[in-house]
Parts: sequence; structure tokens; C-alpha cells
Amino acid sequence: MRWVHSVRIGQRSVSDTGSALLAESVAPHALPERLLAREDVRAALLRHDFGVFFALARKWSGISFMRIADACDMKPERVGKLARGEGRVTSVEKMEQIADGLRIPGGLMRLAPRPWEGRETRRASVAAQVEPIQSVPSSEVAPDLPAVRSFRAAGRQLGGGHLYASVLHYLHHKMAPRVFGGETGLDSARTFQAAAALTEMAGWMAHDTGHNWRAGDHFAKALSLAKAGDDHVLSANIMASMSHLALQMGHPDKAVSLARAGRDHVAGGSRIPTLNARLHAMEARALAQLGDGDGARRSLAVAQKEIDKMPDTQPSPWISSFGSPALASETALSLQDAGCLPVAVEAAEEAIVLRSGDRARSRVFSQITLALIRTRQGEPEAACEVGRALLGECATLGSLRITQQLDVLSDALARYRVEPTVRDFLDRLAATKRQRALILAGLGAPPVHGGSDI
Repeated sequence: MRWVHSVRIGQRSVSDTGSALLAESVAPHALPERLLAREDVRAALLRHDFGVFFALARKWSGISFMRIADACDMKPERVGKLARGEGRVTSVEKMEQIADGLRIPGGLMRLAPRPWEGRETRRASVAAQVEPIQSVPSSEVAPDLPAVRSFRAAGRQLGGGHLYASVLHYLHHKMAPRVFGGETGLDSARTFQAAAALTEMAGWMAHDTGHNWRAGDHFAKALSLAKAGDDHVLSANIMASMSHLALQMGHPDKAVSLARAGRDHVAGGSRIPTLNARLHAMEARALAQLGDGDGARRSLAVAQKEIDKMPDTQPSPWISSFGSPALASETALSLQDAGCLPVAVEAAEEAIVLRSGDRARSRVFSQITLALIRTRQGEPEAACEVGRALLGECATLGSLRITQQLDVLSDALARYRVEPTVRDFLDRLAATKRQRALILAGLGAPPVHGGSDI
């Protein structure tokens, strides 16, 4: 999907035209191509670790922190602190500023292609090394797709808590005027679809920050918007999200009903393997919690068949992908609830291996699942080995759900605390939880404007 324009979040100090001129004016600060081709540099950019990136830029290209600060409109002290590992950049707007100031192709940072990229081709060989974005005619692209994709990519890497307020801001200030405005025909349908996708995303971010009642409200509104946009695929996808939330809130019966309603919603239409797989996986999770292990395994088998025939292209730009890594993760959880622990271990290990670097949050959830299963098997040392690997990865993720799962892991391992390995790990876990508490303290739910998303 070709990006139409870069995402704008919050209030900029200059106009779009001014931003373009600024991007042109800092071109002399462009980084050398050889630097952006380095494996360690690309890895730092991909995980949005700008402190490591700035340090590497100074080490390998000789660019000073003063020049970086000047190019990115940042204070030199801020650049220096980031390079020393103090703090993180979580604003998508600031990430775009860094990309424009240092002429970093958006694809290297999981952002939309920058406005100047079409005029500069000397980094094409580097940009081609990251996952390409499929091109379609500009007339077929909705203007909000760049925002949806940027928020989605950043959320996977940083956790929803860091982005919840920004998504709500976009809905209120970018979407609402058009939803309630005078758009007609195709433009109107796409506006409703974009609003539905972003409102569903807000639901997941609310869930990630522990506000499940808000998540349910977002999902319900997203479903209404998807129906207004006459998008059956998006509606069914939202029902899958509602099924997940029902399960998390202790209502497996409702979760089963929602998953099946989602399948009924797209029955008779175009076959969407990725969506059918997700809905069957949600049904399996709920059935396992209801004690129907055989039913859960049948649903998982159907989901696997759907994944096996999944096309290379995403059927809808508005729904998140659901592939083998996601199915492996859901399988591990279902089999754990069904008491099939050895097979659950295999699924959890597969999920971890398949999670790429841009899926930090999902990878951590799979690691916690594996550690819990190992604990239930009476293998605390193996659980701690997995746990040590995940602690470094989860320290700054903005997700209360991760903290809650770490609490579950801590409680499960408490009975083995007499063992030195377990005691050492639990002490490290406690330190990580204290660090996460400081981060999450600033991620309280943003105020609701008039009780509505848009």
C-alpha cells in the first residue's frame, strides 16, 4: 500500500509547507549511505532506540551530537542523554522529525515514506532491505492509511500505552470533522472505515493500559463505524477483538458467541483466510477456558488450514495481519488452558522464534507464556532462563497487561523461591517491575472528550 502523506500527530510549530522547507534546509545533515547500511544501525532504528542510533552515528560517521540536535530540532543535552541510555523517543512526530532531519528513509523506522524520498534515490538500495510497502494507485488509497499503519507499527514496538493519547487526538481532531462533515460516496465510506480502524486500535491501547471498560466502549463504537462504512471484513475483525476482550474479562461464553458471529458476518462473501484463522483461534481460546479441549483443538486445526492457504497480500488495509506467529501464540495459550502442556511449550517456542524485531510486545507475551508453562511443568530453572531473556525486552514497553502477566509469573514461581536461581530471578523481576511502574505512572488513561471517540 503506497503512503499518500506522512502522519501528523499533535500540533506542529510550522505548517506542512514549512515542514517541507525545513526538511530541504537540513539536507546537509544527511547521514552517509554506508552508515544506514550497517546492521547495528538498522536494528536500532527498527526498534526506535534512538539513543543507540545517535551513539552509533557519532562513532561510525563522526557526526557530533550538536549537529544531530541541530538537524532534528532537539536540544544537544537531550541527544546526549538519549545516547547515554537516559529516556526514549516515543512521539511519532518526533520520530518523523529525526527521519527528516537526518534524511533517514521512513521504511527503516517503520514510518511512512518521507515526502522527500521521491526526490532522492541514492538510498534506494538501503530502503529496499526493509519490508516493502505494496504500491497501489493513489486514487485507491484512503488518506488516513499512513496514520493507521504508523500507529500500528509503533504500537507493536512500544506498547499501546505510549500512543493511546495520540490516537485519540487524531480521532478527535483529524477524523471527527470529516465523519460529521459533508463527505459523500466513496470518500464517506473510507472515512468511516478509517475511523473504525483507528477506534478499534484505541480499544486495544485502552486494554493495554488496563482500562477494559473503555476498550469495550471503543470496540462497540468501532463496530458501528465499520457498519456505516459498509465494511463486513473490518466488522468481523472488530468482533474478533471483542471476543478477545470478553475472554480477558472472564466471559468465555460471550467470547465464543462473538467469534462465531464474526464468521457469520463474512459468510457468503469473499473468503479471507487470515480473518477466518483469527476468529477460529479466538473460538479455540474460549472453548479451552470452558473446558472443551477437543473443541479447542478442532478450532485450532481449522485456523491452521486457513493460515496455510493465506495469500501473500493483506486482504484489507484496515485490519491487522494474523499469521503463523500470532496463531502459534494463541495455540500456546489455548493448549495451556486445555492442560496440554508439552504441546503448548512447542507452540510458545515457535511463537517466540517467529516474532520479528518489530513485534516486541507480542514477543514478550509469548515469552511470559512459555515461562508460565515451564513453571506449571515443574521446571522453574527453565522458566527463569526464559524469564531472564524477556526482562531486558519488556522494561520500557507501555503495557499494563505485561506488568499483570509478570505478576502472574512471579506468583507462580514464588513456591520455588528457596532455589537460588529462582530467588535471583525474582529479585531481578521485582526490579524490572519497579522500573515499569515509573514508566506506566505517566500513562494514565487520557480524558474522554464528551464521552465519544470522535
